[in-house]
Amino acid sequence: MSKETAFFWGCTIQAKFPFMEKAARLVLDRLNIRFKDIESFTCCPEKSLVKNIDETLFDLTGIRNIALAENENVDIMSVCTGCYSNLKQIRSKVVSDLPYQKKINQTLERIGLNFSGSSSIYHFIEYLHDEVGLDKIRSNVKYPLKGINVAIHYGCHLVRPSHAIGFDSPFEPVKYDRVLKALGANVVDYKNKMMCCGQALDRVDEHDKALDMARIKLDAINETKADCITTTCPSCFTQFDTNQFMLSKEGRVNQMPVITLEELMCLAFGEEGAEELISQHKIKAQKFIEKFNASKSLSDFSIIFDRESLVRCYDCQACRNDCPMSLAFESYNPPSVIKMILDNDVERAMLSKIVWECLECHTCSELCPQKYSWETVLTILKNLAIKNDVPPQRVKKAEEIFFKTLRLGDPQEGMRKKLGLPPVKKSIGEDFKKIINENLL
Repeated sequence: MSKETAFFWGCTIQAKFPFMEKAARLVLDRLNIRFKDIESFTCCPEKSLVKNIDETLFDLTGIRNIALAENENVDIMSVCTGCYSNLKQIRSKVVSDLPYQKKINQTLERIGLNFSGSSSIYHFIEYLHDEVGLDKIRSNVKYPLKGINVAIHYGCHLVRPSHAIGFDSPFEPVKYDRVLKALGANVVDYKNKMMCCGQALDRVDEHDKALDMARIKLDAINETKADCITTTCPSCFTQFDTNQFMLSKEGRVNQMPVITLEELMCLAFGEEGAEELISQHKIKAQKFIEKFNASKSLSDFSIIFDRESLVRCYDCQACRNDCPMSLAFESYNPPSVIKMILDNDVERAMLSKIVWECLECHTCSELCPQKYSWETVLTILKNLAIKNDVPPQRVKKAEEIFFKTLRLGDPQEGMRKKLGLPPVKKSIGEDFKKIINENLL
């Protein structure tokens, strides 16, 4: 995991779309991602304006923002693809040109700053995929987006220019898709998926052409069975939400709701107020919300498991010849539990006694030809059972004792004294308990 981050919100999100910021903060809190706000951040700067005024001004403004993060010994994370791309391009340029870096730093020294390149720049999706990990995202899903068809608009600046970004393939990216699939969504493909949305045309007084570009993308998406468009870029959001709203005023019938990634994550995580955030969009998402709410009643934890690995595990069953429980008891049959998961009956699976009868001796893990093992499956089910408050009573009691005392029992001081052993110090690490409460409970 990288060091702590400072979140770079940019100008547009905080000025026009505060619901994006709120949703992102909810997601970060749920995933226990620690970050700070640096009040003295300026515009990233916006490339089409500032770079065309003066390229050195463009570089200096971006490097100052990065230097501020370095001064706090933090990395930068941004949900705005434009800010992400600009900062990463500027950093790449200055790091690779040491004489130019020295010149920039001579200017920064006048305001007490220095740029060294020690802070990394992450996009929100990049951080989720590469640093947090898909397993942790899956484990936080309360309401899988099962049956929800989502059309992704990556946006140009999330993946291009690839020589400076290096986040994903510039024309066949997959990481946004993977994060959505971890939420349980079905990602639909469509022609012109990686084509620019055209929103920049609005910034040069070519509004009609901006609308034409929006039509091209929307027509392609409407040919699919998509329930919504998703993007993280506030500029692209403007194109698909605000400009689509303008097209609807001109008589366009098919309206496609635009739900940001962070809002989809809030829905999947069961964050209170997520629907209210989405209600602030221009294009209303009533049908989308109705479909999502209908799917909420169908508990489906199968998203947490790697289905392909489960199928291989179920077909293999080599562990029968190694597992001490399977050899000792004919009734001990983990494949029956795996079959329940494959049949989307995970609630029944996690209530099975077989889950807790696993001795966790690691024999199957060591010998598993599939590199997956019964233990992997049963450990996930144990975790689910505890989270859903249905473990065996002795496990539940031990959990309560641990979180209360950070021990699993009190020392027998009488016996210890009889054996000439000193009393056990019982001071509880209150600082550590605070960390546990902040990160796990």
